[in-house]
Amino acid sequence: MAGRLAGARHRRAAGMSAPRVSVILPAYNRADLVGRAIDSVLAQTWRDLELIVVDDCSTDDTRAALERYRDTPRVRLVFSDTNRGGSGARNLGIAHATGALIAFQDSDDIWLPHKLAAQVAALDGKPEAGLCYCGALHSAGNKSFYIPEPVFDRLEGDMSDEILRRNTTSTQTLLIRRAVLDQAGHFTEDLKRYQDWDLMIRVAQVTEFAFLPDPMVVICDTPGNISSVVLNDAICRAAILKRYPQHFARRPDLAARNHYIAGRILMKLGDKSAARQHLRAAFRLRPGARFGLALGRALI
Repeated sequence: MAGRLAGARHRRAAGMSAPRVSVILPAYNRADLVGRAIDSVLAQTWRDLELIVVDDCSTDDTRAALERYRDTPRVRLVFSDTNRGGSGARNLGIAHATGALIAFQDSDDIWLPHKLAAQVAALDGKPEAGLCYCGALHSAGNKSFYIPEPVFDRLEGDMSDEILRRNTTSTQTLLIRRAVLDQAGHFTEDLKRYQDWDLMIRVAQVTEFAFLPDPMVVICDTPGNISSVVLNDAICRAAILKRYPQHFARRPDLAARNHYIAGRILMKLGDKSAARQHLRAAFRLRPGARFGLALGRALI
């Protein structure tokens, strides 16, 4: 909050009004890539924005790369004195944001130039929606795939139940009303993965979603990305289940699905004890051959 007030005072002193959109971009040890991400934000056809770049106490030359933007209009640099992690850095950026709409970019990804303009128009056309997200291409080497993947019953409107299946998207695709973000709560800082899913679950309980299917974000699979650690999938999926029992109670089928996935991952990693707990929970919630067979294998 102090950062947000300081940002507002700075703008008043400079005779500037608050921008419509605040873009938060956390960076940690991305000296070679962060410039590309920043440039893709500054190339947006929607011009009424501020870009808040949060250096999360990088140990490489990221700070030097960011200093090149020190005098760039619409760019504000924030340097954290401790390593907060991606969620903590985003929350620090939110604290400095002054816009009524908040977007998030990652330091190794690319926005197409019309992304923000299309999303602002979508929210202006759907006042009942507090969040707009778009399609994206997830790029890994010479392969890519489209998200959201075709596993959902619905992709917009009331997503309070459907979002429990799995996350529809990724943080880089979001544009959210600041009032909705404050109501739902900011990023959870103790999750190593699925911070975006955790946020989307909470947001879906208080507002409808708008969705634009065109892919307007390129998500680059960068080595060293913490989301690539398989064990974190099981750990954080279990944390999501534990964090929102009241929501999953409405959809025991989706709770069973996520217990099953966590159990299968833990089995492959050799942790049979933890795997059995999840597979038992899956079978208890949704008795059937598939979950029963998986549990039987875990018990052998």
